Amino acid sequence: MLISAVTIRQIEINRLASARANAYALANDRATEVQNHLDRALSAVYALSALVQQSQGAVRNFDDVAIKMLPNYPGVSIMIMAPGGIISHAIPKAGNEKAIGLDLLQDPVMKAETQLARNTGLLTLAGPLPLRQGGEGLVARLPIFLDQANGGPIFWGFTNIVLRLPQALDSARLPSLTSHGLDYKLWRVDIETGKAQTIIESSPAELSNPVKKSIDVPNGAWTLSVAPHAGWGAPMEMMRNSGIGLALSMLIAYLAKLQMRQIAHKNELEQQVDARTHDIEASKQQLAATLDAIPDPLFEMGLDGTYYACHVPHSHPLAATVQSFLGHKVTDVMPQQSAQVLLDALLEAHTSGVSNGKQLMQDLPQGPQWFELSVARKLVGSGAPARFIVISHDITTRKEYEDKLTHIAHFDALTHLPNRVLLSDRLQQAMAQMHRRGKQLVVVYLDLDGFKAINDQHGHAVGDRVLITLTHRMKLALREGDTLARIGGDEFVVVLIDLENASDCLPLVNRLLEVAAQPMQVGEFRPQVSASLGITFYPQAENIEPDQLLRQADQAMYQAKVAGKNRYHVFDAAQDSTIRGHHESLERIRLSLTQNELVLHYQPQVNMRSGKVIGAEALIRWQHPEKGLLAPSEFLPVIEDHPLAIEVGEWVIGTALTQIEQWHSTGLKLHASVNIGASQLQQSDFVARLQSILAAHPQVNPTSLKLEVLETSALSDMAQVSQVIKDCAQLGVMFALDDFGTGYSSLTYLKRLNVAMLKIDQSFVRDMLDDPDDLAILQGVIGLAAAFKRQVIAEGVETVAHGTALLHLGCELAQGYGIARPMPGANIPAWVAAWQPDAAWSELPWLGSVAQNAED
Repeated sequence: MLISAVTIRQIEINRLASARANAYALANDRATEVQNHLDRALSAVYALSALVQQSQGAVRNFDDVAIKMLPNYPGVSIMIMAPGGIISHAIPKAGNEKAIGLDLLQDPVMKAETQLARNTGLLTLAGPLPLRQGGEGLVARLPIFLDQANGGPIFWGFTNIVLRLPQALDSARLPSLTSHGLDYKLWRVDIETGKAQTIIESSPAELSNPVKKSIDVPNGAWTLSVAPHAGWGAPMEMMRNSGIGLALSMLIAYLAKLQMRQIAHKNELEQQVDARTHDIEASKQQLAATLDAIPDPLFEMGLDGTYYACHVPHSHPLAATVQSFLGHKVTDVMPQQSAQVLLDALLEAHTSGVSNGKQLMQDLPQGPQWFELSVARKLVGSGAPARFIVISHDITTRKEYEDKLTHIAHFDALTHLPNRVLLSDRLQQAMAQMHRRGKQLVVVYLDLDGFKAINDQHGHAVGDRVLITLTHRMKLALREGDTLARIGGDEFVVVLIDLENASDCLPLVNRLLEVAAQPMQVGEFRPQVSASLGITFYPQAENIEPDQLLRQADQAMYQAKVAGKNRYHVFDAAQDSTIRGHHESLERIRLSLTQNELVLHYQPQVNMRSGKVIGAEALIRWQHPEKGLLAPSEFLPVIEDHPLAIEVGEWVIGTALTQIEQWHSTGLKLHASVNIGASQLQQSDFVARLQSILAAHPQVNPTSLKLEVLETSALSDMAQVSQVIKDCAQLGVMFALDDFGTGYSSLTYLKRLNVAMLKIDQSFVRDMLDDPDDLAILQGVIGLAAAFKRQVIAEGVETVAHGTALLHLGCELAQGYGIARPMPGANIPAWVAAWQPDAAWSELPWLGSVAQNAED
């Protein structure tokens, strides 16, 4: 009896162990299918990640690729791209509209596992979660980091897939467990609460002492718990209630049942083998679909550079050649330099797991092509040789664009000469080379004289042709190894190297002056310029930087401008101080204009015979807050040929018109004469600007304004100036030719410029009483005025004798210290009221004059 009971108990224990073993085997099979199904589904995330990586985050065809991929991943219901963590694309679109714009990093439901994925850089699987689209599901997300130009990775965003429950686990066939009398529960531990969270279950009832199978998933594990519907039974109670008479039959029944289960288990294993074979074929199809979605060549390679497998789209430039790579090493099929780049990428991936960003060039039939490599180490069995997956992305278009940007950044767009950036680099290198070789280097700063006038008169197209022609000439004048750069509109820099002595540069400098001054033919025009050159040398007594050399040469060039242009000037410390002072003076004069420190004084102009005051010449002064009242000779030369001179000139005209208004308001009818510089007069819009100034003073008749232009001015376009004088005459504004007789073109100016008056320079008047030559010149000028029917006025009348002599020559109009010194405009009315001509002038008999209509 005891033996029977022991036997019965042992049989029950064996039955229970067998039942648990069978349950575990079934649980293991289902868990394996869940694992395989998840692995296949999650491979879609990596495929989407590869798409983002290859496009450097600029995915333009996500929707098309995702639509093509989705049918090949059973269980995956949605494919998502979320740059920056915000969902921008969700395929299929229908039903997923609510998900667009969702910020995964801030969403209360999603943010914990989303932030975990971003912070760890690993794939995470979250869920079950309520979906914005409705229902529940699992969400897999993979963070993507892109390499930057400086090598550091930067977070781009996520690729995601959604597995809708319970449909996503249909292929795992968990419900088939119930046909074996088993209940099941698939669950995980929530990372936030630490509590068990059910994923899918056959019944909400608690399982009795279930067998458990763990399933590895990203960022954790799932557990499949399995137990019979009715529990495992009670072995001790079975032993007590069983009769000895049933022992043998039960044993036989048990053995028969065990045999049946073994047969059933064998059949089930065969079915599982068939199912796994089907899964493998499906995985192959999914892999093929994934590879077809990748537009770049993909290779499997060994660490030594041997090609083992490849996949290349038919339309790719490498499609015709890559099959011949198989079995060969990269050094057999590529130039040494390109092969070494690929070997270095393989070694980096072997060490760190991945390699991104290395670039190589291949000569293909259609020309040189650039490729960027992405390499990842492949998982292989223990002891197996290392294998790597290499993706080769064509970046030829991007390289061409980068090369174009580099050229734009370093070369002048018009002349294709090095610009200031490239010049600085070359100058730095040249200085280092000269220091090593013990030779000298010369920097020449070249600025064109008269180029602005060409632009203003003929337009920028002609100006551009002048610059291109001059660039070609200067290149021919220089030696190989010298650098010619354009750093501004009409500014160039030349770097001369390998000179034994400083004087060795002079032949080259003179040659530059010659080619700059040569006339050129541009269409129907023959423009001509010259150049002012500034020169400095290296090495110097003290250490000096490249930008200091350029500043020195620039300052020397300006000194050449001041000295008369069309020449060169060599930098030295004393001149450096002078030029620095000049630049400071320019800014100070500009400040004086804005702070109303400039003033006008007026010198009366009279008819010496009649005593009538006919007008006054406006003379600029600077009421300096520290230096007192400064004469124009102390500051006007600083702004000559500078745009500031035009601003000052227009200020003088406007201020003189205001003074005329004030005189007229008191009943004093006088005109005011204003000096106009050549640069202001030759502005293309001079007449229009003058009209604008006159329009601001509607109370002043334009005939009350007289403009004086120096006869010594360099009027480069006589036809234009003549037209300006005619246009101004139509406005009522007349011109006088100032300092007449001191220039080299007196007759030309007198003939071609329709001025109303000639103004005799004071240098002739001052010495006329003692110098017969000056007296003869005066007689000639007065005679010319009469011949050309021009009025004439003399300046520099310092004594009664000067006035008397002029009256004897027929000149009645005059100004000078002998009549009145310049004074503020407010003092003019009182002076006019008090002034009387000298009796010696009034008593002279009238001999005829050229002052007719001067008093009108």
